[in-house]
Amino acid sequence: MHKIIEKTKRFIRNEDGIATAWSIGWLILCFSIAGLSIDVTNAWKVKQFLQSTADVSAHAGGLVLGSVNNEGIQAAVAIEANKLATINMNQSRYGDVLVNSDIIVGFWDGDTKIFTELEVGDTDIPNAVRAITRQDGIASSSVGTFFLRFVGFDAFTVAASATVEKFVSMCETDGIISAGVVEMSTTQKFWGNFCVHGQGGLKMSQSNEWNDETIASMSTSGTCDPDVDRCTDDDTNPGIVRAFRYYNRPNTKATPESIAGYIGALQIGSRDVISTDVIPDGVVVNTTFVDQKDFDVTTLVANTIYTVSCSNDAIPGVRDALRGNDRNKTSVEMGNAAAHTTVSNVVIISDCVLNFDDTVTYQDAIIATTSTNANSINGSSGVSFGNAAKSCAPGGDVILISQGGAGFAAKWESYDLEMVVAGDVSLASRSSSGDPIVHTGTNIYNGGDVKLTTKHEFVSCPNPQDPSLDLKYTLRYVE
Repeated sequence: MHKIIEKTKRFIRNEDGIATAWSIGWLILCFSIAGLSIDVTNAWKVKQFLQSTADVSAHAGGLVLGSVNNEGIQAAVAIEANKLATINMNQSRYGDVLVNSDIIVGFWDGDTKIFTELEVGDTDIPNAVRAITRQDGIASSSVGTFFLRFVGFDAFTVAASATVEKFVSMCETDGIISAGVVEMSTTQKFWGNFCVHGQGGLKMSQSNEWNDETIASMSTSGTCDPDVDRCTDDDTNPGIVRAFRYYNRPNTKATPESIAGYIGALQIGSRDVISTDVIPDGVVVNTTFVDQKDFDVTTLVANTIYTVSCSNDAIPGVRDALRGNDRNKTSVEMGNAAAHTTVSNVVIISDCVLNFDDTVTYQDAIIATTSTNANSINGSSGVSFGNAAKSCAPGGDVILISQGGAGFAAKWESYDLEMVVAGDVSLASRSSSGDPIVHTGTNIYNGGDVKLTTKHEFVSCPNPQDPSLDLKYTLRYVE
């Protein structure tokens, strides 16, 4: 027994081999530290790959929203999202990082920041796509380790997600978007979500008011005339400091080519380019042809497309009647009624200069001309478009389209009006002493300059409607 005790004491006191045990302990610690630096860094790098893949895949899927009905939208979005995922992270190396069950179509609520998945039978058009990319060892490979596996940790599972929302920019709904210069004299007012953009610059007098939601912008190459203070001094133009910004916004909607496309779509009754209730499903493709000398607004019939001709060849296919002494006349009276008349739910296409007056109010209508005259759309004092009582609800809107310019005299009023013209736009004032002229929900796109004289008040729609012509959607990452 004594010998056993002595041998045990000698074993305890013996320090032979302690360096080996000490080295093994330090080796484990070094592998752990190296794993935390190298393996974790590698996992972080893969997560960044996954995040960029989720971003581009969700964006690609978002571009499809609205192009396919709800029954087929999930499959269409998945196809586009997978294309980008495969390009970004090749399956031969990473596996399938984006499976179809992780491509989700649904609805994003900007107020609550909640994403809701589209369910079978939903009739609302989805506005968001979520993509979740993974390296989890199931459909894809996992993120293997090198050093950490020596301490029993073989792989990381990593995931990333992105959600994009499709929306209509504020400046697509209510605003003045000019390819040239927007010139305004004194005492204009801009209220609500209203944009004023002059790609060529802004020319402002004093006392033009901008409320908290408005935008006044121009491209970086534009100028603020007569001096920069007009765009940077609230004492000169109240609210301009907050509203003003530089923004490059080429006006592709008001080019002659785009306008020709809109008018061509109207001629065949197309709903692909022009999405509006003005062309109801019941309207036949065949157009009613009317000679300029026979045009009478009081005889127009709802749900009809009219082509009004001033020449033989300006509009292809127009059946032109002999006019005698009226053959060379280039304009048509869009008013001139004996008593005030309201014209609704019609489409009028012409090659004439269109003269409006205060005897006729157009509602729920599209009126277009191929005339390139500087005043191809014009109106005398008191002209009114749209239905003030509708508050921009569907059924009161008016669309004016022209290959030329537009000009309206004093007391011109507009409610839910969309105007797209290739040339200049000029809007006269009521008078320097009268009340402001109120325009509610007015959206002007033009390829030239815009000139506003004194006392116009532009107010955004209380219930904004999407533009009818060539609607531009924007995608943004929300989560």
